[in-house]
Amino acid sequence: MNLRGLAVLLLVTGASTAMAQISIGIPGTGSSIQVGPQQQDQRYYSRGSIRILDASYGRNCPVRMGGTNAIDDLARYCQGRDYCTYRIDVRQLGDPSPGCPKDYHASYVCADGAGEQRASARGEASGQSIVLDCRR
Repeated sequence: MNLRGLAVLLLVTGASTAMAQISIGIPGTGSSIQVGPQQQDQRYYSRGSIRILDASYGRNCPVRMGGTNAIDDLARYCQGRDYCTYRIDVRQLGDPSPGCPKDYHASYVCADGAGEQRASARGEASGQSIVLDCRR
């Protein structure tokens, strides 16, 4: 059964769309793609907590398909916290473009309604840290 068939089956049987969310690993990259609804339920975030919108590693370099998505790793460490210092590690993220000094860019929002925030590190970003702060 393909993914479209699975989504239709879930809707026909009355299953919650949140249950249809799956993660598919991308071999050799250390990242994955999300398939299904992307909306987060705000009840699970405390006032001011971090919600990751995007993160990329090496988007400034010629990269293999899908190699720059760093959202999962950043979310695992920082999502839902009020403050987070995230250390960028090529061993954790994978090297999408060997030999090229890769930048790291992240965007996030704070659950208290503040606008989109950004944090970044210039290449080579591995070994550097970024700070995400929603304590304001």
